[in-house]
Amino acid sequence: MEFELSKIDAAVDQLDWAIRLFLDHKAYVAAITLASAAEETLGRAVENRAAFGILRKKFAADFGLEEKVVSQDHLNKAKNWVKHWDRPRDDGRIRLELDEEALQYIVRALANLVAHDASQPSEGPRFWEWMSENRADLLSNPLPFELAKGGDQLWEP
Repeated sequence: MEFELSKIDAAVDQLDWAIRLFLDHKAYVAAITLASAAEETLGRAVENRAAFGILRKKFAADFGLEEKVVSQDHLNKAKNWVKHWDRPRDDGRIRLELDEEALQYIVRALANLVAHDASQPSEGPRFWEWMSENRADLLSNPLPFELAKGGDQLWEP
C-alpha cells in the first residue's frame, strides 16, 4: 500500500508513537529513538528556532562549557548511545535515567512542532496532562492550551 506524506507528517507520527510508548508502555528506549528522530526533523524545519540549538547555546553560556560538550555529553547523550556503537568508548552499557531522557526528547520535539506551525500531535494533550499531574515541577509556565477543552485550543504564552 502506497502512502504520500511529508517529512513533517512522518515526524508527527513518530512523536505520537513516542508519547504512546512513554505513557502506555514505559518503553523509554523506543520513545527516545522515535522522539529524537522527530525532534531532529522538526528542528531542521524550524532552523534557528529549534529547541536543541537554543538549549545548547544557553547551557554552554550558563555553565561555561563548549557547545560540543553540551551537545554530546548532555543533550544528545542518550540518543547517540542508543543510535551508535562506539566500542573504544563504552562496553555497550550505560547508566541513564531513561524516563527523564525520554521526557526531554519528547518535550524538545513538541517545542519544535509548536515553533513550526503552532500545532501539537494527537497525543500532545494527553502528554501535557500527564506532565501536569506527574511532573508539574518541570512546568514553570502554564500549559499553552486548555486541557478542559480536549487540549486543542492553543494560545500564545
